[in-house]
Amino acid sequence: MSKAGMVIAATSAIDLLEQYREGTSFFWSSPQHTLLAQGEQIRWFAKETASAIQSTVNGKSTEQKYKEECRLFIERIQQLMEQAKQSGQSNPLVVGAIPFDPINSAAELYVPETVQWAAPLPSEPRTFIPKLPAAAGCEVVEVPAGTVYKQSVKNILVDLNEGDLHKVVLSRTLEVTSQTVVNTHQLLLNLFKDNTHGYTFAVPMRDIDQVENHVTTYKQSNKTYTPVENKPSRTFIGASPELLVTRHGSSVRVNPLAGSAARSDDPAEDRRRAEALLASAKDRHEHALVIEAVVMALGPLCKHLSVPAEPSLIQTCTMWHLSTEIHGELMDPATTSMELALALHPTPAICGTPVQIAREVIKEQEPFDRGLFTGMVGWCDSKGDGEWAVTIRCAEVQGRTVKLFAGAGIVAESTAEAELAETDAKFRTMLLAMGLDSTVSNRKED
Repeated sequence: MSKAGMVIAATSAIDLLEQYREGTSFFWSSPQHTLLAQGEQIRWFAKETASAIQSTVNGKSTEQKYKEECRLFIERIQQLMEQAKQSGQSNPLVVGAIPFDPINSAAELYVPETVQWAAPLPSEPRTFIPKLPAAAGCEVVEVPAGTVYKQSVKNILVDLNEGDLHKVVLSRTLEVTSQTVVNTHQLLLNLFKDNTHGYTFAVPMRDIDQVENHVTTYKQSNKTYTPVENKPSRTFIGASPELLVTRHGSSVRVNPLAGSAARSDDPAEDRRRAEALLASAKDRHEHALVIEAVVMALGPLCKHLSVPAEPSLIQTCTMWHLSTEIHGELMDPATTSMELALALHPTPAICGTPVQIAREVIKEQEPFDRGLFTGMVGWCDSKGDGEWAVTIRCAEVQGRTVKLFAGAGIVAESTAEAELAETDAKFRTMLLAMGLDSTVSNRKED
């Protein structure tokens, strides 16, 4: 039996993939590391955290509420780390995901029992990994329907042209029901095979009933979570191309993405689309809004920032993105990766700008709770080092059901048809990983 908090040597990233177990494993793959965390030593129970936040923010402005929210998050992380150290861990990790709206949605954070690290796989095509369907005979429901989504985009365009709003990221979902139980392990393998440059992840989620009904105080919460009997486990899974922040010592790196184009199977057309994206005034404007916000957030925390004058292109298996990689050196070496991530979140790349106004528009126009979508996923150790990616190109899996998420950035130059098409293109990452035709002809409108 392994000791709680033990770090176990692994021979390769493939070994870690093979050891992944749905419902109990946290998997993380980045260009720097591959990580598999098993079991749960200390769990963050978000109900108490949310209650604490609500009790301290009543009557405060939105900006004050978020600052208080971040302070309490950091306080809880420090408590988790201290509890883990008292249990014998020398450098404990917190792993998991934080939602788009940390005040009203549950975080999925915990200190694992065992941690295994491996080097990343090379980024060349991973042809040695078999790709098999993860689902079969699927029915797909669009929420909202495409016509409704386009009308919401048009509503936002009116606001963009008349007020102080500059950008809103509007999302939609596909609710997929498979005739068979979805093979989460195979889905993870497929994502890992197809997405060689980004951040592939799988996060075990508690059952909704467990989240809502849990009443244990924080100091009593160092108990292993037991899933509700006879309910299939829930997993948040995806392959994000976007790094929110990585921190190693005093070095900081962020890689915001904004401005996108669907890829083509024809090489010449694919290159044309990439060049058109790089030259697009609309997409460059959208990207510039994000970079400005990121620099403003990191400026007070860093001695200096290195910001390229022009964006570059990065590619996934389905999309081209405008990308800017920013490097910095911390003003205070004690600032953790979690603090940096919370200072950046939510960026205009996944929310909009100004953030407060964009959040309200999202609440009005999106007929669902984003949950962990457009939040952050990753890890942070007790030294403050860590990696956090933006939770996009992702889905929530439970039994025979999969809920896919995708969004598009709406600016004044946007059109409803183009933004709907962009969300369809972004759904392709998960649809292809499931083994489905990306067009999914048997879609239904909610």
